[in-house]
Amino acid sequence: MIVWEGNKKEFGTSHQSPSVPQNAIKIRDAEGFIGKALPLGIVPMIICMVTVFLKAFIKKEPPISPIFLIPAFLFGFVIALPLHELAHAVCYPKEATVWVGLCIRKMQAWTISYHPLKKGRFIGMSLAPAVLGIIPLIGVILTPITMKPLLTICIVSAFMGLISPVPDYMDVISVLRKTPKGAVICDSQIGLYAYIK
Repeated sequence: MIVWEGNKKEFGTSHQSPSVPQNAIKIRDAEGFIGKALPLGIVPMIICMVTVFLKAFIKKEPPISPIFLIPAFLFGFVIALPLHELAHAVCYPKEATVWVGLCIRKMQAWTISYHPLKKGRFIGMSLAPAVLGIIPLIGVILTPITMKPLLTICIVSAFMGLISPVPDYMDVISVLRKTPKGAVICDSQIGLYAYIK
């Protein structure tokens, strides 16, 4: 069940995580991991930049139309905030409660569930929002250079869609490194944990 929390001043004011099992292994803390994850944005940024550069080089003209940058950024924020979080939410099983919300003041959004997931499903859930960057990136490649309004929207959306999951990329790397075989992964208000059921 997906619960829309709407616009909140702070994350996590309407739900409380259950206690963590005693045999749980901490994968990461709840605080400070976003800053540590930022370097992981370099690779998707380079991929996007190379794609745009090659498009401009092959077609011998810039693919961006400056007049469409503002609508492109607005569209990109829809991808990077609410759609990103919805992509996470739909990956949970039906019996899970998933809270989705945003804080417009801080330009943040979140999806949180305390339902344990198997490693494969957790990785799929974490990487699902990257599709929202991959599709526009394919659009950059396939869209004719004459369609600059659409190209501009695709370029900005590709950047935002592939860079916004940076904390999720870090979660995947941490889970692959630290999760014991057969364990499930569960989020909590104090961090991400793995444990054997």
